[in-house]
Amino acid sequence: MAVNITGVQGTLKAMRKFDPDLAKQMNTQIRGAMMPIRDKARAFAPGNSEMLSGWVTPSSSSETIKYRAFPKYDQSETRAGIVYRQGANNKGEVAGAKFTRRWQVAYFVANNSPGGAIFETSGRVHPNGRASSHIVASRHKLAKDKKYSVSSGTRRDMNSLNPNAGKQFLAPLGELYGSRGSIDPRFGNTDQRGRLIYRAWAEDQGRAAHAVNLAINVAVAQFNATNTASAYGLAA
Repeated sequence: MAVNITGVQGTLKAMRKFDPDLAKQMNTQIRGAMMPIRDKARAFAPGNSEMLSGWVTPSSSSETIKYRAFPKYDQSETRAGIVYRQGANNKGEVAGAKFTRRWQVAYFVANNSPGGAIFETSGRVHPNGRASSHIVASRHKLAKDKKYSVSSGTRRDMNSLNPNAGKQFLAPLGELYGSRGSIDPRFGNTDQRGRLIYRAWAEDQGRAAHAVNLAINVAVAQFNATNTASAYGLAA
């Protein structure tokens, strides 16, 4: 999850340049607000014995997880992959989620473990697992009379011979926590549910976000009180 800061980027940039001690103090306070989210999310990562045996890292080869087509889950790697970062992030990838539009965030907790990211959000779209196949229709233009014909068929979505594979995979993962949001064509998928970072963020009930914004507002007010816009071109 991320705290998105708008309207004061210019001031924060000037603060880092002209008053680095104040910027450092602000970042320390922000870190203090965000680190409990990281730590709580790490604690939610279940043990390997709680997952399907075929999805966890084999104890005989700790490197296998890095070379499988479908990432394996490992509790230690998942916990180590949940990190707090500060500084601009333009990649549009925060907390294991990819956003339709790219935003810049300044302070965030992210899930860098592939297996952990799968555990975080699996089941958002298909809560009972994706079906093994679905019906598709295609439209073809006929060359002679320039009319169209429509044909339908079945497309396989997975190669598993077990039609309940998706449901069985999701069963031990547990429920998703947070706001379901909506799929809006203007903003993309706003689903904010998960089992690690999203759960920690939901249970925090906005306290961390409030603390981050308060630390920034206090630092900006202090900086603006001792510096002039004409001297440094500060943001309003």
